[in-house]
Amino acid sequence: MPKDSQHLRSQRLRAVNFQGDALRLGMNWTEEDLAKPQVLVESAYGMGHPGTFHFRQLIEEVSNGVYEAGGKPGVFNVSDICDGVVQATNGMSYSLISRDIMAAMIEIHALGHPHDGMVLISGNDKSVPAHLVAIARCNLPAIHLPGGTQLNAPDYVTSNKMWSMGAAVERGEIPKDDLELAQRGACPTCGACQFMGSASTGQVLAEALGLALPGSALVPEPLTKLLRYARATGKQILRLIEEDLTPDRILTREAFENAITLHAAIGGSTNALLHLPAIAREIGVEITIDDFDRIHRRVPVLANVKTTGRYPVEYFWYAGGVPAVMLELRDLLHLDCLTVTGKTLGENLEEIEHSRFFFAERLGYLRNVKVPRDEIIRPRTDPFGTDGGVAILRGNLAPEGAMVKTFSVPKEMHVHVGPARIFDFEDQAIKALVERQVTSGNVVVIRYEGPRANGMPEMYFASAILSSDHTLNTTTALVTDGRYSGAMRGPCIGHVTPEALDGGPIALLEENDLIEVNIPERRLAIVGVQNQHLPEDEVERILADRRRHWTPPEPRHSKGILSLYARVARGASDGASIT
Repeated sequence: MPKDSQHLRSQRLRAVNFQGDALRLGMNWTEEDLAKPQVLVESAYGMGHPGTFHFRQLIEEVSNGVYEAGGKPGVFNVSDICDGVVQATNGMSYSLISRDIMAAMIEIHALGHPHDGMVLISGNDKSVPAHLVAIARCNLPAIHLPGGTQLNAPDYVTSNKMWSMGAAVERGEIPKDDLELAQRGACPTCGACQFMGSASTGQVLAEALGLALPGSALVPEPLTKLLRYARATGKQILRLIEEDLTPDRILTREAFENAITLHAAIGGSTNALLHLPAIAREIGVEITIDDFDRIHRRVPVLANVKTTGRYPVEYFWYAGGVPAVMLELRDLLHLDCLTVTGKTLGENLEEIEHSRFFFAERLGYLRNVKVPRDEIIRPRTDPFGTDGGVAILRGNLAPEGAMVKTFSVPKEMHVHVGPARIFDFEDQAIKALVERQVTSGNVVVIRYEGPRANGMPEMYFASAILSSDHTLNTTTALVTDGRYSGAMRGPCIGHVTPEALDGGPIALLEENDLIEVNIPERRLAIVGVQNQHLPEDEVERILADRRRHWTPPEPRHSKGILSLYARVARGASDGASIT
């Protein structure tokens, strides 16, 4: 029998609220159910995208596991929106703030009702970080269940390819039938998209933090293995409740450093730079973008997976997934970190390494497709990328930081100086790129797209057009105070802080100012005007003069949730959160 009922939060609250029992009995609870540990089973189930549409079975299996272990599940849902569906529309402005709103609703469900622990089920861009924020904030015994990944599509097509194909159709370069054929097959099953974007990265980070069962991140969705992880998660939460193993014992600074190490090794989404600091702050741990830069400098990229790499994420799981990467990087990890198994990370890895079945039941799938394991998860002696996953750039254009996905940037663009092409709105830049009005060597600047200006939407369409153009991809940079999709690749710098609306230097840029991007020196700076290099002090004088004449534009959003975001959002370097 789990934990002494007198020590359960649910039973303490029952003692002071006599109406609650009656209301629960009205939902066909039994008198025996009332006395059991009560477990919130919260999911992002909904019809927003394939990453949540399959969650009914997972909810059922988690609930079955809770029942089997002696608990009573309470099922709640807060669904998310899909970054891919809202991309390049006004809906994209709602994406990042949805993380905070989802986390707030889960907090309300978890702490407003008498729950003793929780299992949170999610697998996508904002739902996973929302769930991890809620786990840290509520500090009830909790486990995250990753929602799995799609199966590989025909011809290795992935849904993010639709953007460059759509632009090619608009230019008359390919027939529309090619686009429609790709659309029909790009998402053949439910699950997260088949690349190491924000959804896949989030699942990896949940496991790396110790909040998900070992090996549970990125299970191919059609496999019954995902259902077995769900059942096991439902059982395990009762053990955590009994032992009072709360997230504050798991989410230490060392656990976050482990997560950043894994983020580097998988070449993870740049959105993690927004999410991990926000999660850490909820538990009282300070993680900054400089921690990413420091750790990424010493960790090579090992995962040869899309979008920068060759293989779909499905194959990453077959190659051993998160545990395989951890074993390769064992000497760089804090192995004494506690996890939701009740054991340390080191103990978990020891069990996996000596298991008869853990790798055996996965690697057979790779033999089916005749791809060597070391081709997908590279050994450190032969990494996929040697320069780390991301770098933090600073300078007079980004005094508080900007980020770039280093290993996806062509070597020719690691150092670049070019004249600025300025756009105050994303759609203006997209039009210029589609119509080929951007020339080789330019630095395209998209501003007033930061958290307070416009919700910090992703500039993925612009980055996709740039990266798919063989000339521009090796000669032209993109700089923004917005952000990018996890699927982004190419010479794209984002999260420029302070943002333009706050009077950051990006707001002071003018056409043909010279911008320097220098990844080795971690520098992003204005180095001249009107195509002419100038001394640093002269540039500073010109910027100071422009500032005297600059006035912020009127708020783009005067009502609704985005108006709240415009008033209270933190900067991108601090997680862009509202709390």
